[in-house]
Amino acid sequence: MGWLNVLSGGKPDDNRRRRQRVVQYFDCTWSSAFGEERARISNISPTGCYIESRFSVPAEGTALTDLTANLPVGTLTLQGTVIDATPGVGFAVRFSELDTHTVESLRALAKNTLVEH
Repeated sequence: MGWLNVLSGGKPDDNRRRRQRVVQYFDCTWSSAFGEERARISNISPTGCYIESRFSVPAEGTALTDLTANLPVGTLTLQGTVIDATPGVGFAVRFSELDTHTVESLRALAKNTLVEH
């Protein structure tokens, strides 16, 4: 889909993804080659998040197995794959292998927080 489709009356490709994306800052930690890194999540959904990290940014394709997010629904340990990385800015993570409790917590966060549409 793309802008041509939008101009012809369609919706942008990322409309479904953004429907439940919480745009708010949350503290997080993750492990890099340099040890534990402190960063902040700038937006999160039940399927992934964006982490702002000026100092250390993992390469695209890197598996994160110990991302800890401090959220209003509790502290969650998440895992996923870096799908986009910009050195000096941050990186996007697509979650994987989440247990039922974690998925339900992320959905509750999206449902009970002002989300970006």
